[in-house]
Amino acid sequence: MKRKKLSSSSDHFAQYITRRDFLNTTLLGAGAALLTANAPSVIFAESQARGTTAHTPDGDAWTGYGGTGDYAHANGNTWPVMNAAHTIRDAGYNKLPNVLDTGELYDVIVVGGGLTGLSSAYFINNETGGAKKCLILENHAVFGGECRQNEFIVHGQRLIGPQGSNDFGLPRGGSSVGDQLYTALRIPREFGYQSWDARLKPLRIPRDNYTNMDGINESAVDVGYFFDRQGGAGKPTWLRNIWDSDFAGTPFTEETKRDLQRWRTEAGKLPAGQTQDQFRRYLDGITYKDYLERDLRLSPQVTKFIEPIVGLLNGTSADAHSARAGLIVPEKRNDSLGLSFPGGNTTFARYLVRAMLPDSLPAGEDFDRMLTGKINFAALDRSGAPVRIRLNATVIRVEHEHSGGTTGGVVVTYEKEGQLYRTRARAAIMASGGWITKYILPEIPDDIRNAYNDFLYACDLVVNVVLTNWRFLYSLGAPACRWFDGDFGFACNIRNSMVTDSYHPPLHPDQPTILTFYMGLYVPGRSAADQGNLARTTMLSTSYAQYEHKIRDHMLGLFGDAGFVPRRDVAGIVLNRWGHARIVQVPGFYYGVEGKSAGREIVQKGFGRIAIGHSELNGHQNWTGAVEHGKRTAQQVLQMV
Repeated sequence: MKRKKLSSSSDHFAQYITRRDFLNTTLLGAGAALLTANAPSVIFAESQARGTTAHTPDGDAWTGYGGTGDYAHANGNTWPVMNAAHTIRDAGYNKLPNVLDTGELYDVIVVGGGLTGLSSAYFINNETGGAKKCLILENHAVFGGECRQNEFIVHGQRLIGPQGSNDFGLPRGGSSVGDQLYTALRIPREFGYQSWDARLKPLRIPRDNYTNMDGINESAVDVGYFFDRQGGAGKPTWLRNIWDSDFAGTPFTEETKRDLQRWRTEAGKLPAGQTQDQFRRYLDGITYKDYLERDLRLSPQVTKFIEPIVGLLNGTSADAHSARAGLIVPEKRNDSLGLSFPGGNTTFARYLVRAMLPDSLPAGEDFDRMLTGKINFAALDRSGAPVRIRLNATVIRVEHEHSGGTTGGVVVTYEKEGQLYRTRARAAIMASGGWITKYILPEIPDDIRNAYNDFLYACDLVVNVVLTNWRFLYSLGAPACRWFDGDFGFACNIRNSMVTDSYHPPLHPDQPTILTFYMGLYVPGRSAADQGNLARTTMLSTSYAQYEHKIRDHMLGLFGDAGFVPRRDVAGIVLNRWGHARIVQVPGFYYGVEGKSAGREIVQKGFGRIAIGHSELNGHQNWTGAVEHGKRTAQQVLQMV
């Protein structure tokens, strides 16, 4: 197949994008918060000097098209959020001029409206019967952190896709915080799904965006694999379900085929004579690449095959992160489908908010209305309510009323709509990510600061391509796809979505759907710190138009011979750029190095009247880890107030 190229002329783009999308997406995009490299304006200036971008970002329009509905202006890290974060890092707010005192006094101020912050406020509110007053300060235009969604209307059909946090397993009724909260919020355990027309050829379509990535769940989903000449194929070729066929027809050597199967069966096995704890501590001290190639003696080609998956989940290539972290993939291996709400883990955030603020979302316990109802933004920050959520409020300083004191309270300074405000509370919970937390705590003890300085972060890019149809995927028999070369990700898929009475998009190759790309950005052979910095710089300096062109070009190269026509089949593209999506679990992250406590254990102690919690302290961020730290920090501050 001859690879088809797209022109980069603006006229060409105009004919590929609908008028509505063109008006929303011809603006520059540049990524997400970059706290360990040059500021965005510097990077853009350098890009402009090189001629790699034609414009200068203006306002928050650089993010490009954001879809429709309540989340349309909050796709990933937005320009104001990114710009404010760099101002904090660069001490731009240190003099604090013209600060207005709100005159408010809360029992607890929660910094960050992601799942950790929302759940901490929920537990405080629940355990005190609303007697303690909480204020949540969230720097984005809508609550949820990375638990947000993209919404679209295509040919009259409403479509919902995840922006970031996604995938969950049904609670088993145990005693974990997540299980108990799931029950308390009355989230259903049974769901309806899109039906498949029996007249069409059978396809096993994933219900989430992760099950298909490693390919080892091919007894549950159909995955197409694209091989081109760069990957050793004689000609560009699509193969289906290569694990089930023992890699027949692939360009893999016999050694690689054997070693891939060995990885499937041997990785993560407990060595004779070791306890599970001993094994995990050993794995935490080496890289995943060392474990695969030195301990298991697998081919480097196995590492190359696996690396995009662990690179997405862990933020770096296999030679930079802990083997303990890399084994998240084999540990998940089974034949069951993962679960995803239409908007990913957005639904958990919505349930939490409605439990605290019943008027914020449609009343009642109806799952349909929880998925589809509009947010009542006026109800989020209402005077007198036991919990208030203040959006677009960037916290820049949290300190005790008396430096280092534990008997007074805390003073919190934040910026909203260009004005600085000061408010007070008896205690504070830092539910923000560690990359920014350390900059807004001027009294932070040395041990916590040093622990934070050792934390490394990786960016992530989640792209939702809205399709008018997916006939080209149907012709390939590939609702999920994987490839091995190219400069845009490694996998994408459509989903068999949950449906309700009012949300029931059709599942048919001639009807609209969302094709989602989850992609990590890592640089093999470099240190974990370098990989994070280089990836963020790349994501930050690439405009929306450049990404859009790259995506369409990449899809044309993959699917052109299957009938894909960008101008006909693509209704819109949304980029969700997360500058610090993953904490990198370098060797020693879980258990520490040379007998020293792990940084995550030091951080979660907090200090004075300030508790610190974030799902990153568990390593792999997920909704269960977030609510665990939400409950822990709630209990810490309740002892203070």
